[in-house]
Amino acid sequence: MANKLITIKELSEIIQVKEKTLYQWANLGQIPHVKLHGCLRFRLDHIEKWIESCTKQPWSSYNPVTQARGPGKRGEG
Repeated sequence: MANKLITIKELSEIIQVKEKTLYQWANLGQIPHVKLHGCLRFRLDHIEKWIESCTKQPWSSYNPVTQARGPGKRGEG
């Protein structure tokens, strides 16, 4: 169910972030949330999009694995 609401405890377990931190992020408006009768809830689909927006892309095409092998080498060693 894409629109499923989860509790702060459930989200804390899913993304491995302390509940206190999640409360702070919500208070600062840094994480999408819903407040129902004073209780914080989070929509899983919104959290997934939020996590994607936090993902940093590499700014360089440098790959240390291919660089370590050197030109013409095929991973021998």
